[in-house]
Amino acid sequence: MNNLVEGQFNPGPALSKAQFESVLTCLAQLSNKLRLTAVLLVDNSGRIMAQKSEGSHGDQNALATLAAGSYAAMRELAKRLGEKDNFKMVLHEGETHNIFISAVGKDHFLIVISGKGVAMGMVRLFTKRTIEDLGPILKQTSSESSIDQLFNDNFESLLSDELDRSLKEKE
Repeated sequence: MNNLVEGQFNPGPALSKAQFESVLTCLAQLSNKLRLTAVLLVDNSGRIMAQKSEGSHGDQNALATLAAGSYAAMRELAKRLGEKDNFKMVLHEGETHNIFISAVGKDHFLIVISGKGVAMGMVRLFTKRTIEDLGPILKQTSSESSIDQLFNDNFESLLSDELDRSLKEKE
């Protein structure tokens, strides 16, 4: 296998560092079991939360954004057909790759990209198991709340310095 490229931790209100590491572990296990081209955890807006991919396969952000659009269209189709809930998965079959998009709760979905040699039944089975593992991880409340992350020690120090400078100027 080629080197795996893993997403960088992007601190923010979405995932704590511990959640991010747990998610990466789940994605790596899925990728290794099926020899996937890429697997991405994406939020409904198309933001990549975590990813594991083999090599470079174009602009992953564009891929995530387009998949989010496809996923949104899938939700609307389900609604128009009178489905009680959203469709759980979408499959796009290409000549050399397949893209399998599956819901992870209400706020996230997985994009699983595989070569044609990977059996889609196996992709579906192992993706379902991975989603079951991801559910509790994504529901965890972070010990570092989004407010704590926003107002970290560095911010506090910068604010204090700015206030000190501002007060000195007025004297």
